[in-house]
Amino acid sequence: MAKKKGKKQAAQSKKEQIVLDWEAYFGSGDLPDWQRLMADLGFTEEFTSKTQCRKALTHVWVNIRDFLDDTKAGREVHRFNNEKQLSDYTIDQKKIFPKKRIPKGSPLQKLLAHIFSPGGRHRK
Repeated sequence: MAKKKGKKQAAQSKKEQIVLDWEAYFGSGDLPDWQRLMADLGFTEEFTSKTQCRKALTHVWVNIRDFLDDTKAGREVHRFNNEKQLSDYTIDQKKIFPKKRIPKGSPLQKLLAHIFSPGGRHRK
């Protein structure tokens, strides 16, 4: 029983860490934070509003944990070709962002895929 409890605590700790890492990366969510996100995702155009950024994120498929690690290390961010590829990878690697911890208005609302039912609903 103790072994199972230890695994559960470790998983919870990983989930908490990814939330903290995202908050440290994204900051207060002002336009410059969004613009940095877009540049880190490999976009070269200039975005003058958060709405433009949100629209551009509609078909961007990245694993959030990997995104944070890649940007911190100065590496190019890996983008998946579609939601299914991202879903398979994310489940296999157990790198899942806790959906319940997404703040309102966050770009995570656009970036998070339907990991457990890819293609089930399209992002708006």
